[in-house]
Formats: sequence, structure tokens, C-alpha cells
Amino acid sequence: MRVLIVEDEPTMASALGDALTHERLTVDTAGDGRDALGKVHIEQAYDLILLDLMMPHMDGLTFLRTIRAEGHTMPVLVLTARDLTADKVTGLDTGADDYLTKPFDLSELLARVRALLRRRDEIKTTVLTAGQVVLDVSSHICTVAGQRVTLSPKEEQLLEYLLRNQGRIVPREELEDHLWGEQTSLWSDTLRTHVRYVRAKVDTDPSAPLIVTERGRGYGILQPPGKEPQQK
Repeated sequence: MRVLIVEDEPTMASALGDALTHERLTVDTAGDGRDALGKVHIEQAYDLILLDLMMPHMDGLTFLRTIRAEGHTMPVLVLTARDLTADKVTGLDTGADDYLTKPFDLSELLARVRALLRRRDEIKTTVLTAGQVVLDVSSHICTVAGQRVTLSPKEEQLLEYLLRNQGRIVPREELEDHLWGEQTSLWSDTLRTHVRYVRAKVDTDPSAPLIVTERGRGYGILQPPGKEPQQK
């Protein structure tokens, strides 16, 4: 799952990013509402947004009004120093799903994040299958032919994205951006390495590989025989 942190204080953004990465989430950051809006327009698939309100260029409420007007439905958790009841009411009425005032306890923040993602999971399929592979993204359990296999956080995120996009070749650039965002350019061969690791764990039949490669384009899980492709 992918989270966008919209926070103009670098230390806070870094701390939040580290905590959410530890929760096996892919994290993007934006320093103001304008930057965040651009990322939403590009990515389109954030599962959660953590949003500060007082920011330069475009404040949090303006950003929130804009994405809701555009039809984006991902949950938004507002994080702000504004602790007046009227401020909370305004934030919730504008489209926020939850509201947490600064300073806050990190354990409470993570509990609220998990709760919002669980609600999201009620709409978004959490058990993904292809052939003999079953991935439960809520419990982080992957099995192949009934046998549990252990995936690293990035391996799980890679497999989840391919499972949610069954039936098509996912371009390399799309996968890299989804998994690493702005850090993609730091590692030139990381995606290929992770695909190799995942294949070693879930591709049990060499004659009928689960993950296929289209040279020069990317990777995909194509429709297994007799199976309907997963819906996103």
C-alpha cells in the first residue's frame, strides 16, 4: 500500500516516513499542497494521505477541497497544531476522515493509520490470487500451493502491485515509481533484482512462470488458464 505524507517540516516528514515504512507501506512525501496535488495527479492510487494544514503555496484545506472535488476518495488523516474544535469540524467537513493534533504519540498515529487502511480494505480486495499463489495484504501472509513463503516488505509490495494489475505488462517505470518514488534513480538495477527474488519464491513451475518479462517494457502476471483477472 502507498501513503503520501504532506508536511513542510522536513524532520517531521522524515520521522513519519520511517515509521510508515516500518509498517510495510510505500511512502511518498510532499512539502506543500501544490506539490502534493501534482503527485496525486500522477500516482492516482494512494491508499492514504497524511496531511498537515499550515503549509506554503497551497494550504492543507485547499488541497483537501481540491482532491475531493476531483473525485479522489482515499482516506485523509489531518495532522496539525490547530486544536480548536472549530478547526477539527472544518477539517472533517472539508473531507478529512480523521484528525490528530500535534504533538501526538506515534503509537496512536500508527493505530489510526491501520484503522483507516482497514476501512479502505473493506472496499479494496485484500486477498489476491493467481494460480497457486495467494497473498493476503492485510496479514502480510503469502502462500504458494498452501505453503507459506516469507517476503520482504518490498517483495510483498511488488507482488501485490503485479497481482492487482493482472492481465497486462506493467511498464518498468511504473513499477519503479510505485515502489520507490523519488528514490528510483538511486538504484539502477533494483527492480530486476527484486523481481528475481520474488520469482525464486513464488514461481514453482519453470514451464509455466507466474511472472513474465516483456523485454524492453516490464513485467506482468498474465491471466492464468481458466482464471478471471483480478479487479483493482
